Amino acid sequence: MKIEIDIDAKYQDTEVVIRAPKLTRDIEKIVALMRMINMQIPVKYRDEIYLLDIEDILYIETVDRKTFVYTADKIYESDLKLYEIELELSERDFLRISKHGIVNLRKVKSLRAEINRKIRVTLQNGEQIVVSRMYSDELRRKLGLK
Repeated sequence: MKIEIDIDAKYQDTEVVIRAPKLTRDIEKIVALMRMINMQIPVKYRDEIYLLDIEDILYIETVDRKTFVYTADKIYESDLKLYEIELELSERDFLRISKHGIVNLRKVKSLRAEINRKIRVTLQNGEQIVVSRMYSDELRRKLGLK
C-alpha cells in the first residue's frame, strides 16, 4: 500500500482518494475509520448499512468476537473491532469500561458502587451495565468524581 500526502494552499478542501484494483476488506475498514472522524460509524441492521451518529450511541460491546453498538431503541452490528472504535472515540467522551465494552459518558445517568470496586452504571434509557474494577478509577476521574 502506498500513501501519498500533498499539502498545498491551492486546495480549497481536504480530499481523500483511494485507488485500488478492487474493493477489499482493508479498504472498507479505512473508509469506516475515516467516517468516524466525521462523528459517524458504519453499522449494520437487518442487512442494511447505516451511518450512525456517535451521539446516539449508549455503549458498545463485543460478544463472541462480534461488535454490537447499542442505541436507545436498536442494537446494530459493526465490522470494526472494539479497539478500532475505542481509538477514534476516546477523545469524544467515550471510555473503555471492561475488556469487552465502551460507554458514552454523556449517556450516564447514575452510578452505584458494587462489590470488588466495580461500578454499576445506569444509562439514560434505564439500562444498566457494569464497569470492571480495572476501569472504575478512570470512570470516576473522567466524570470528575475523584
